[in-house]
Amino acid sequence: MDSWVLWFLFLLSVVQYPQPMGDVLDEVTRLRMELRAKFQEQERIQLEQEVKQLVLMQSGASWRDLPKSALQHWQVWAFAGLLVLLLAVWFMWRKRSCEAEISGKEEKEKEEEEEDETWAYDLRWLLEERIQWPVQDLQTGCNRTMALIENFISVLRRALSRTFYPVLQQAIGIGSAFEGWTAREEEVVYQVLVPLTPPLGHVFHLERDTDQQKAGRNFRVRVELECRCPREYQGMNMLCFQHHPDVIRRMTQQPNLLDTLCTGSYLDVKKTVRWFCTLVGASWRRLPQSRSWHLALLPSKRSCNLRLTNSQESFQVKVLFGVRRHTSDIFISSRRRGAHTPSTMWPESYAVAETKFFRYMAWQVPQDSSHLKCLQLLARVLACKDFSIHSIKTIVMHLLHTVPVSQWHRRHFLLQLSDALEQLHLSLEEKHLEHFIVGNQRLPEEIRLPPDVQRAKPPNLFHGLAQDPAAHSQAMQAYLDLRHRLARVLAYGHC
Repeated sequence: MDSWVLWFLFLLSVVQYPQPMGDVLDEVTRLRMELRAKFQEQERIQLEQEVKQLVLMQSGASWRDLPKSALQHWQVWAFAGLLVLLLAVWFMWRKRSCEAEISGKEEKEKEEEEEDETWAYDLRWLLEERIQWPVQDLQTGCNRTMALIENFISVLRRALSRTFYPVLQQAIGIGSAFEGWTAREEEVVYQVLVPLTPPLGHVFHLERDTDQQKAGRNFRVRVELECRCPREYQGMNMLCFQHHPDVIRRMTQQPNLLDTLCTGSYLDVKKTVRWFCTLVGASWRRLPQSRSWHLALLPSKRSCNLRLTNSQESFQVKVLFGVRRHTSDIFISSRRRGAHTPSTMWPESYAVAETKFFRYMAWQVPQDSSHLKCLQLLARVLACKDFSIHSIKTIVMHLLHTVPVSQWHRRHFLLQLSDALEQLHLSLEEKHLEHFIVGNQRLPEEIRLPPDVQRAKPPNLFHGLAQDPAAHSQAMQAYLDLRHRLARVLAYGHC
């Protein structure tokens, strides 16, 4: 009910129950009050009738408005139902669209997986069946080689313990076989480096060769007798090798190193190689390998070359000698450099550092990496041709050092070949290929370089091409031949 109706009934209640008057009023007043009461009673009756009519009018209006209100409520519910229906249809369409999209993605992924599997199968067929790889088990050969050389060194150390010959240290495997690849299809040559340290009473001094006409960094090993006078070694009561060489020679009946393996004051490579080969031949029967292998010493002036054969197989071992520079992975070695290498010259060797780099990268690249296959294929096609295998190896090492390791999966094998060939072509055009070890300040911490090697300017391995235009033209033609031979290998499995 409206507020004004409530207010009006409240007023009526007040008017209907007037307060009684006291007896003190006089008659006139009483009569006046009676008249007033009758007048108010009439007004009250009239007002009640008006109120009843007003209430009846409002009730009639409410019933007349009822169909209209009901109609409005029906329209609202109909609209709400239609909205719910539309939402249900939209959700069903969205669900089907999502299912179709997911199904499409799954089909696409499945197709991509099938393509990857097909590509992987084709590439595996190319790498494992089409191309004829060397069949040697390099890891077995490396283990067998190291066991052989360690047995030799163990026997020779005991035999040389009371002499003044160089002390043989633990051998280090170097070269392609110990790096995990080989270019040879026939007998593999396993290379090891045997470090030499001075015997008691002797000192090695490494002197850099300043002759700029010779390629690379070369050294000589100057041998000095060590002074062990009493004032230098208090309480040791030792004779001095430097001041009493004749006395020591007479007492020990052993010549010093200057009298045996040196030319003048410098350690001689050829004399050292002959000395070691003689010891190997004399001690072979003491080794357990002698019961199942036949040993042959191959002629060589700057290394000790061994060939071991039995009824089923054969392998070669090339033993080089070196002196370590400080505590680094750089040695000066007996390896030949150039056609005429003086017998007292020991070229600086980076083979140990390079082998350590390949072992380090083996832990970084994916398990199915084909970087060694890439290097092996290029080296095999290149064998006995116009480029040195070390140039190709240097390019691959640069790529391993710069290309993200994730890009060395086997499925990227052809891309790796393309990158190596492109880098070779660019280096030939520019007549410039930097050495990988010398001057490289971003090598892993595991590879230790002397400060002068680390700070040196990297030598240009293609320096000769810049000096000889004819050689450069021949090298560019050789590059084209290399591409053609490589295409034949990929197409037919052989050159």
